[in-house]
Amino acid sequence: MKKIIGKSFVSAAVIAFIVWVASIIFSFSYSEWSFFIGLGLSVVLFFFNSSGGALSKGATLEASEAGWKIQKDNELKTNVGTVFYGSVLFTVISLFLMIITYF
Repeated sequence: MKKIIGKSFVSAAVIAFIVWVASIIFSFSYSEWSFFIGLGLSVVLFFFNSSGGALSKGATLEASEAGWKIQKDNELKTNVGTVFYGSVLFTVISLFLMIITYF
């Protein structure tokens, strides 16, 4: 458990550094966009590391209609790792800092 927490902090720091460098290169406000970038990254990582769910149900429905077969539903299963936890940690920290900055 300690290894996951440590790797998540490292992932969050790497994500923060990449967003900071991108904010310098593309000239956008780090404090305003870091939460939204972290949120988008977390959602993308979650969808790419999961199987089943709503997207798979739609594909299964189309395949069963085309083949005239009834296929069983797949439940949502996720296989997230430390990068996902790091992006969630980055998102939560940037939300907290955004709230402090604007309120």
